[in-house]
Amino acid sequence: MEPVAPTRRTARFSSGFDSRVNELAFGNDVILDGSTIVSGLVDAIPAVGADLLEIATVAYAVDRILPRPTEREAEKSGGWGREIWVEVPVREPVLWHSHAGSLSALLHWLTDDQWKFDFVQLDVGHGPLDVKQGVLFDTLPSGIPPVLFSGGLDSACGLYLDLLRHDAIAVSVHTNTWMHHVQRQVSHGLSSRTSHSVVPLRYRVCLPRASSESSQRTRGFLFLSAGVSAALALRCNKVSVSENGIGSINLPYLRSQEGAQATRSMHPRTLGLMESLATKVIGHTFQISAPYRTITKAELLAQIPREADSILARTVSCDTAFAARVKDHSPCGRCTSCLLRRQAIYGAGRNSLDDHVSYRYPAADTVALSAMLWQVLRLRECLSASLPWLGLVEDFPEIEFARHYMTAEEIIRLYKCYVDEWDLFMEAVPIDEAWRLGRMVG
Repeated sequence: MEPVAPTRRTARFSSGFDSRVNELAFGNDVILDGSTIVSGLVDAIPAVGADLLEIATVAYAVDRILPRPTEREAEKSGGWGREIWVEVPVREPVLWHSHAGSLSALLHWLTDDQWKFDFVQLDVGHGPLDVKQGVLFDTLPSGIPPVLFSGGLDSACGLYLDLLRHDAIAVSVHTNTWMHHVQRQVSHGLSSRTSHSVVPLRYRVCLPRASSESSQRTRGFLFLSAGVSAALALRCNKVSVSENGIGSINLPYLRSQEGAQATRSMHPRTLGLMESLATKVIGHTFQISAPYRTITKAELLAQIPREADSILARTVSCDTAFAARVKDHSPCGRCTSCLLRRQAIYGAGRNSLDDHVSYRYPAADTVALSAMLWQVLRLRECLSASLPWLGLVEDFPEIEFARHYMTAEEIIRLYKCYVDEWDLFMEAVPIDEAWRLGRMVG
């Protein structure tokens, strides 16, 4: 008689593969609430989909709990990466063990950390996505792949373009009540501007206790896992991501930035690695579509009819506006995310969108703006060279990662358009005479 394999309900983790082991319990240390998904579908989420999202939630929680090295420690160790061991109870441990290498490679690309995964059998019925409730929706749009919806400008534009053609299924992850409010308000508002309906499928993920690390480089993995999980529950083998090419590639602003210090949440390579992982664990082809990866944020916004402007103005792209301690949840106006959004608004000729937002700070000289302008000047010089692709690769080696998913011509066109759009923004929001001098040098 074969011995019965042990089962567990609690994940475990450690910082460094040989250090003290900590436990991570769903409902206590991290919350994954998928009740609106589980109750909204006729069929339960397939085991592999539930496993994927629970693994992503554990990785997200561990990423937030374990602090990265301090600047001084990073100098001694040669980087900000960590060694992380995680053991996750799953429904199909043998399957996940066979693909642990692909999972670790994806997370290393996203976080610069070295991840080691072990998997044990989950106690039957004790996963946070196992609870089955009554059906919430009588019908769901058939044959339509879900679209990821964050509540930011890009995802709102993508959702609206879908709604102009057909009903839509919007998959969201929110980590606090204000984020949930924005997502619900924007998706409902966009739907009210068209003759089609949106079905929201929302996951809530949060850490009840204060976290030690704010970089959150696993956030993209969590978001994509939610989309894959929802798609599988809908018996669909595709999910759509609405992200512009500039934000997707996200080149470092400064030469001192290395690896994942420039976030890679929706990078073309991230989508490719996630698509490959999903295909392997599912056993058949899964596709992650990114229809706007070859255009700028301004070009995406320009495709949206102006009657949606009052709704788009409610989207949030700020790095800190969802923080609980920010008064009135106002966007800061000066982080790189805010500045990229404002640059796109002016680049698209939709200046009135900016008038509807109360920023906490003016778009004055800041470290973030200076870094972005320095990057634009470098891009301008590369693009004006006789061989622009070689110039881009020499000054921005990271751009080679995108070359496997986009042509050199597409990337060159993308950044030429982006540089030109900055001219429109700087003329509308004059900031520093150094910019004028820099343009002459470029």
